[in-house]
Amino acid sequence: MKSVKYQLDITDVSAHLISVTLCFTPSSPVHELMLPAWIPGSYMIRDFARNIVAITACDKSGVLELQQLDKQRWQLQCNDSPVTVSYQLYAYDLSVRAAYIDDEVAVLNPASLCLSVKTLEALPHRVNISKPQSRVTEGWQVATGLTRCQGTEFLGFGEYSAANYQVLIDSPILLGKFTLSEFVIEGISHYLVVTGDNLTNLGRFTDDLTRICQQQVNVFGSLPADLTSYWFLLWVTEDGYGGLEHLNSTLLLCSRFDLPAPEQPLVDENYQNLLALCSHEYFHTWWVKRLKPAVFQQYQLTAEQYTRQLWLYEGFTSYYDDLALIRAGLIDSKTYIKTLEKTISRVTRNPSDSQQSLIDSSFTAWTKFYKQDENAVNAVVSYYAKGALLALCLDASLRSCNSSLDDVVRQLWQRYLVSGTPDNALHNVLTELGFAELAAQSDKWLTQATALPLAELLPALGLTLTLRPMQHGDDFGGEAGAENLPFIGAQTKPLNGLLQLTQVYRGGSAHQAGLMSGDLLLALDNRKISPASLPQLLKRYPNGSTLAVHFFRKDRLLQSQLTLNAAQQQVAVLTVAEQALCDSWLQQALPG
Repeated sequence: MKSVKYQLDITDVSAHLISVTLCFTPSSPVHELMLPAWIPGSYMIRDFARNIVAITACDKSGVLELQQLDKQRWQLQCNDSPVTVSYQLYAYDLSVRAAYIDDEVAVLNPASLCLSVKTLEALPHRVNISKPQSRVTEGWQVATGLTRCQGTEFLGFGEYSAANYQVLIDSPILLGKFTLSEFVIEGISHYLVVTGDNLTNLGRFTDDLTRICQQQVNVFGSLPADLTSYWFLLWVTEDGYGGLEHLNSTLLLCSRFDLPAPEQPLVDENYQNLLALCSHEYFHTWWVKRLKPAVFQQYQLTAEQYTRQLWLYEGFTSYYDDLALIRAGLIDSKTYIKTLEKTISRVTRNPSDSQQSLIDSSFTAWTKFYKQDENAVNAVVSYYAKGALLALCLDASLRSCNSSLDDVVRQLWQRYLVSGTPDNALHNVLTELGFAELAAQSDKWLTQATALPLAELLPALGLTLTLRPMQHGDDFGGEAGAENLPFIGAQTKPLNGLLQLTQVYRGGSAHQAGLMSGDLLLALDNRKISPASLPQLLKRYPNGSTLAVHFFRKDRLLQSQLTLNAAQQQVAVLTVAEQALCDSWLQQALPG
């Protein structure tokens, strides 16, 4: 059978260079070659082709004409014989979206490396991965969700295959020294790959991950029918966090201190975040990798591909990721409720909650959510966080009617798996299940830039929600501290011993005083301000105090009057009002 073949060779570890050789038999006199501008799951134009440093083409008769058409496409003049395209790329992107090479690890996303051949994308695609010829790569292995070809050993260098180009670019490849563990769910092998030499309890991590995955399977009723294996590819660094979902794998980035310590008895905050990240990406195995917006049935990778449904796919996933941890028995209800407070506060403390709707946030992800600036707190709603709160509102509403969000998720999965979801999919399913009034209400929650009615709905889950003024930049809810500090209405960061404003909340004290993002605070009430002294200074003034504030704006020394008022920004305080209702909700998926 004809196929498109790639040879991947890491040619210079220190220079972070990888050579790719693309071979195919042409089906026409002219073929267009293209490297994607973005990678599915990360909705931002990344222009991977900018990393190509050299490219040529030839066949048995010699050099072929290869003309670049734009930033990511080339036109190749072909004869009747097989073609070889050779190119070299720079790979030093410390993220889960592109390619990275150093002396410890190589992270290879085919979406950032493998040129497509127009009209041949449906053919099988094969990738031969050569072992790097460098002393520092001794002992390296290969981990990927791609299918091993005959003669390639498990975790070995050699040839791997994908059914087509779309599957190829949905299959990250991890090279390096790593530890591996395996667990089985419904007869399907799941692999946990952890790079580097880490002081961690891999057995515990594996057991915890098994329990989380089983909870996500419980939501849908079974694993996807086409899943034959699943790979957690965990890239451990000194300081990193992130993940990207793929068809039968996920590539994750974490700090080595997110991993559980060998004798660590409890799930601390860092480990909880890592488990929630794994949970989030695994939920995507169903929810956006298979069931997806109808417009994503075939990805168009040359430019932005818009959808108004990211609130559904990222928001619902964000709701279920932490929920799986408590249903798996890994955290207690107190810890989960504290986590939920943070999610609510990430939305309620930003003026953007009344400026942008969820569907608009989804649609403009390419230019707003993924390209946030200092005004984002005033203008950009997170479809992750507020989408999770929408899911919470739906779950509370449904549970008060003897149903649950799980029922809706399963119905969406069953009805739209083949066709993909239209923009009104949630409305349709809620109506079909007998919740027409809730369907109409959910339309308003999605289209209007207004706060969600959490306080009215959470009692159905046994919770009471109150909101209080935000006290400082890292305040994400819970009972207020005894000091009850006024808030200056801005986020800050230390800079050369001073405090620089990084984000100014619209309507807050700093905004009313005329302060701007980028200003360097010098003094308040004629007293020097430093990162350490500002909280101490604020303790000494009651709300309503008006004080002189001195600051630099670029190279100008300026003065204004800052009134210390209680923050307009609000954070969440959750209390359990009815324990039985709360337990019923949180333990729903625990096996009986």
